[in-house]
Amino acid sequence: MAENTVYSLAKTLQHTDGLERDFSQMLSALRDTIEKDYLLKIRSAADTEKAFAVEHPPREVTLLRALSAFMDENGKQQIDRMTRSLLFLHSMQHVQRSMEDFTAGNLLEARSTDTSVDANPPSAQSARMAGLFLALALADQF
Repeated sequence: MAENTVYSLAKTLQHTDGLERDFSQMLSALRDTIEKDYLLKIRSAADTEKAFAVEHPPREVTLLRALSAFMDENGKQQIDRMTRSLLFLHSMQHVQRSMEDFTAGNLLEARSTDTSVDANPPSAQSARMAGLFLALALADQF
């Protein structure tokens, strides 16, 4: 007698332990890939922007830091919050300028220093997406 394929398939589908395990492994692999290929790069770019803002603060931040020495603890906390806000805005302005350089076609200014001349540069839409993701990551850091 021939094997009943419906019976075999129904039996396989009834036991979902393997299927659940397979989906769990796929989701884990997908999560790891997204983390490695995208999120780490976004966070790294945000770290770079934040470090630039901290190393090259605007004059207002320098003034607030100088005034902080003459404040009580509550005043120092307020100045610290203002300083973080100004550094965040300074970082966002730097990102905005980078995006404008890129979308204006000034590829020499927009291109990263660690890459050679690219025959296939990113599109303006990709640059806007990168700017958005960078802004979200910076908001999380400040």
